[in-house]
Amino acid sequence: MIEPKAYLSAVLGKVLEMKGLDLFLKVGSVPRTRIGGVVTPMDFPVVKEEDTKAIVENICNNYQKGLLEKNRSVDFAFSLIGTERRFRANVFFQQATYSLVIRTLWHRIPSFEELNIPPILKQMALERSGMILIAGTVASGKTTTISAMIDMMNSSVDRHIITIEDPVEYLHQDRKCIINQREIGIDANDFNSALKYVVRQSPDAVVIGEMRDAETFNFALASAEVGRLVIATVHAKTVVQIFDRVLGFFPPAERDQVLSHLSFNITCFAAQKLLVAKDGRSLVPVFEIMIGNYTIRQLVREKKFDRIAQALRNAANEGMQTFDDSIFKVWKDGKISTEEALRASDRPQEMENQMKGIKIDGQSGRILGT
Repeated sequence: MIEPKAYLSAVLGKVLEMKGLDLFLKVGSVPRTRIGGVVTPMDFPVVKEEDTKAIVENICNNYQKGLLEKNRSVDFAFSLIGTERRFRANVFFQQATYSLVIRTLWHRIPSFEELNIPPILKQMALERSGMILIAGTVASGKTTTISAMIDMMNSSVDRHIITIEDPVEYLHQDRKCIINQREIGIDANDFNSALKYVVRQSPDAVVIGEMRDAETFNFALASAEVGRLVIATVHAKTVVQIFDRVLGFFPPAERDQVLSHLSFNITCFAAQKLLVAKDGRSLVPVFEIMIGNYTIRQLVREKKFDRIAQALRNAANEGMQTFDDSIFKVWKDGKISTEEALRASDRPQEMENQMKGIKIDGQSGRILGT
């Protein structure tokens, strides 16, 4: 059998050459990679049980092996020896054998321009306090967006940034900022214990890998209220769904108070998703962006979430946008096909009219009041 590290390097090297996003290794099947939205077989021999065992033995540390045996699945990130490439992996049991899904990460921290991130998020990342939440489904690029925001801060301002991640995907080198990156399981037992002590570590900004429960949210809100910038990811498809997700952490009797406190500390809520580019291989991110101005805060306090989309359209000059605004822009720039744009649109008929140059009514309107 080929040496496991050499084998993994060869297969991942081919994935990178093919511009694949994920590598799939399953006993009894040939390796496969995801290109665009399609899982494609690769020209390698069928994976054997001893192959996956050897790979897991080589790339997992003792803590990760313990989690794998206990939970039958484990997430972690790793670097290939001799390269600067980082990868995120999930190992799990399948029919009593190991299967692996390995996500390729950028070979360096990409810029805002490379990621198609709207410039307004640069401005938001330089705010001194408040809460920035980046939403999206699994594998929508949330962590990469936040890494670009950290990198931008690192080249622009003098701050102390603490990240609490599970796992650490992108490694940051200190430039203008000093950046401490804590990985759950290695540097801290869990998110809550890490957050408990972060107040004594004098951060200017705290990056939380995932907003996952009431305790995490309460810490983030308290930190924002005392003048720190808190950046976190949350599993939601749209900015409005962020509120559903957050309120779901709390019993109904507490939700009005949570909304009231939250409304005063919204710096920026953004949601993102990845669309397949025209070439069918690469991915293009699109964003929905909400900034905590007077109108947004009032709508949140009054629980008028159905009016937020119109508020985003009305405040385009402030940097806000809906998903359809973003989708139309990348379509107009020739990055995605008409079919992909219409498939991803929340209002495909209006999108199609806009593509044809037909003026759409209702792009502005009264948001507050009756």
